Amino acid sequence: MIQSHFFLALLWIVYCTLHSLLAASSVKLWIQKRMRAGYKYYRIAYTIFSFLGLIAILIYQFSISSRLLFSPPQWSKWLGLVVMIAGGLVMLLMIWKYFMQLSGIRWLTEEKMEARLEVKGLHRFVRHPLYMGTFLFLWGWFVFNPMISFFIATLIITIYTLIGLELEEKKLIDQFGDAYIEYKKKVPRLIPRLRYKMPDAGYQIPNSVD
Repeated sequence: MIQSHFFLALLWIVYCTLHSLLAASSVKLWIQKRMRAGYKYYRIAYTIFSFLGLIAILIYQFSISSRLLFSPPQWSKWLGLVVMIAGGLVMLLMIWKYFMQLSGIRWLTEEKMEARLEVKGLHRFVRHPLYMGTFLFLWGWFVFNPMISFFIATLIITIYTLIGLELEEKKLIDQFGDAYIEYKKKVPRLIPRLRYKMPDAGYQIPNSVD
């Protein structure tokens, strides 16, 4: 069982590393120079790779024998279920909103979608609602069913996402400059404030999905 869990951790680390590496600007620029006109297919190929890789790891994760880290009381299972459902709904809303960018379809259709900052929807409360939903879903799932395999996956994905957030924030500042810095001052990254203050109407949400 130890070997299977170690291999699971290795799979998640390799997947997250490749996922980040293939999305890096320097790597995409290198590929673009070599693919030229065919580069418009890169994003959808990346999406297919990400999806199939995720499915393969999940199949392995559910196939191995694992144990509970602790026996959850009934109330915590209900709490975990509620948090997991809430996080899943947020994720679905954000994926639907950014479907064209996330899937790569806009590159195939050569549809021009200008990146801009605007404040509306969940972006009024947190700068990265997709990641917030991801964390809620993963940790809610773990609280609901605290298997060792779930903890390994959740911990690695959380660390990877937090590192990615730091890099993405720098990228957004480079892209939008002072506008994003002001937006950053008014809206928290992942945890909504208890007392909410509406940002100025002139601010617009960063199109943070590239």
